[in-house]
Amino acid sequence: MTTRHLQIDADTFEAAKAHIQQQFDTLSWWPTEGPDQAKQEYRLMSSNPAQLTYWCEKWLNGGQWRQLENDVRQRLRRG
Repeated sequence: MTTRHLQIDADTFEAAKAHIQQQFDTLSWWPTEGPDQAKQEYRLMSSNPAQLTYWCEKWLNGGQWRQLENDVRQRLRRG
């Protein structure tokens, strides 16, 4: 959907997954387009940073990428 803003790598992988899972748990419509299909693909593609990056590029819009980036930064600061 959009160009990647956040580099999902070994350092940010778990925080990115936590953010995405939180969005799934709290927002039934997330991501905006095809949330059910997105959830199914996430289950298959959340095992490593490269696959998760691909999933994010496919499903997240610019605003959702920014939210992911901001939340990952906050999670990493908190430790």
